[in-house]
Amino acid sequence: MTADQTACTAAVLEETPDAAVISNVGTASYHLTALGDRARNFPLTGAMGVTTPVGLGLALATDEQVTVLDGDGSMLMSLGALSTVARLDPSNLVVVVMDNAAYETTGGQTTLSTEVDFAGVARDCGLSAWSADTDEAFREAYAEAVAADGAGVVVCEVAAEKPDEYPPLDYGHSYVKHRFRSEFVDG
Repeated sequence: MTADQTACTAAVLEETPDAAVISNVGTASYHLTALGDRARNFPLTGAMGVTTPVGLGLALATDEQVTVLDGDGSMLMSLGALSTVARLDPSNLVVVVMDNAAYETTGGQTTLSTEVDFAGVARDCGLSAWSADTDEAFREAYAEAVAADGAGVVVCEVAAEKPDEYPPLDYGHSYVKHRFRSEFVDG
């Protein structure tokens, strides 16, 4: 069984409507953007493997809720970041790993996520972690992670799928960066 990535992304926005949401290259950013553009979204559409480190940096710089929407391929590239998240343990950070077992954005190549227990790795690093494979299980796990005393990781098994239509990201990276920063500096 797998959860629906769009429904789970919507659950993040419903549970934490004021959260800063950092999304990884490709599918996570497209799902997030399709649900509506907002100044507190920071889609890292041109970078892979840095989503969790960027989210950690932001969580350390603010008291506001920060949620990372990472993918399994991106997390595999920065797996060591979980030990740093655990050591610094910001209570306002939740890392969501949308695991579709594929590098969907680059052509659907299979990742090695079936060989890695992301929740187990997170726990071994000292983090609270949850796994979900349905929309309802994800919603519950995410709510628990937000309420937890410390950073948390939620691994969500989703189907590998390309959106029917990619929402237009008709603005430059510089615009998104400045808009996002203004939310926290000026807002």
